[in-house]
Amino acid sequence: MQIFDLIKPMGDMSDEELMERLRQVRHNRTTERPAAKSRAKKAAKKGATSRINKVDDLFSQLTPEQKAELIAQLGGGK
Repeated sequence: MQIFDLIKPMGDMSDEELMERLRQVRHNRTTERPAAKSRAKKAAKKGATSRINKVDDLFSQLTPEQKAELIAQLGGGK
């Protein structure tokens, strides 16, 4: 099978087919926006980093005995 069998060349299309193709192109709203994806990814990473920092701050305030007790409660001291 050749690519020419799948797609009809524009020179062989009728006026109605060309108008329909033009309408499809104009109404196609799927545009690749890499900058928007990048910003969303960066914002998600920033939120995760701030949550990690908060947990680290809380954990650093615990005494060694409290840390050991917390680890035991979480099942890490098996």
